[in-house]
Amino acid sequence: MKVSKLSIESLLVSMIFNLIGNNGINLERFWTPAYWIWTLSFALTIGIAALLIRVRLKVLWIQWQKKYPELQLLREGRLQTGSLPKGEIIWSILSTSISLLLVYLSFIFLIAFVRSDSTYILFRSYLIHYMPLITIGCLLYVSYVFIQGQLWWFTPPNALALFRDQMPEKIVPVERTVQKVVTLVPPSVLDEVIVIGSLYDVLYNHAKFDLNTIQRHVVRMFDVPFYFSKKGQKEVILIDGRRMDADRFMQELEALGLDKWYFRISSTCRVNMMLIRYPFSPSTGQLEFRKEVFDALRSNMTEMDICNLLVVTEWMRKEKKIKKFLDNVHNLRHKGWDNLISVN
Repeated sequence: MKVSKLSIESLLVSMIFNLIGNNGINLERFWTPAYWIWTLSFALTIGIAALLIRVRLKVLWIQWQKKYPELQLLREGRLQTGSLPKGEIIWSILSTSISLLLVYLSFIFLIAFVRSDSTYILFRSYLIHYMPLITIGCLLYVSYVFIQGQLWWFTPPNALALFRDQMPEKIVPVERTVQKVVTLVPPSVLDEVIVIGSLYDVLYNHAKFDLNTIQRHVVRMFDVPFYFSKKGQKEVILIDGRRMDADRFMQELEALGLDKWYFRISSTCRVNMMLIRYPFSPSTGQLEFRKEVFDALRSNMTEMDICNLLVVTEWMRKEKKIKKFLDNVHNLRHKGWDNLISVN
């Protein structure tokens, strides 16, 4: 796991660092209690700093989404910083590094003040012998995290990307097989059963999204990625990212037999599974929209807002709700997908 790896790396770096004295490596320190106290303390400091760097990167990600709405900054659980202006990245790295170093120096000064009457002499000695190494190490590590786009791990989207290697190996071959099927399905046969992997392609090619013709009171099911219901309040998010009250929307879908396409991803939110990229693992932590759907939603939503709504709750995974949907998906019909449905 990443946390275990971080802990081990922090401890090793701390062990080496605390062997360095004013006159070079001092191996005699290794057997002293003071060495291990400082080593464990410094290792903890490194671990906290590593997490703070990722929290800082996530905050910057939110700001960059608002500042550069035309950029797709998140891909496969990592922030694509290469698409940002170089000056933006350099300033972010420097400001983050300087902030961390100032906080660290404040603690060092406090320790020097408590332990010695010669506070400034001890503090100055630390600055001369140790801070150059710490500064270089901090700059290099912050640069590495920012360039790699390593967001804070403890979010379902990032965990999915970071642990993708543990997912079944059959996923990629299945996707290749499905892509071959797309060319075999006649686009004109819209009232027959179409294999799930090519359903979206057939429907989209037959009637693409037109953001300029989205009406206010009647919409196609294909143009509604999200449906919300809680405490008597019902809403939909249209393909252009706008929210709209939708008291009758689900009733209309039930009458057409299309309601089962809206998978309940959380207690309040359902996702239109016609618009999802297939195949995906039944144990996945997050669904993914097709590119055209994602791009259309970005008209009025941020990338983070969309990704957060596609996170599958832990309860849904434990109850194997996705597996049940996938087992039954080929029994679902799509006739009526382009009917104009009243939302109120």
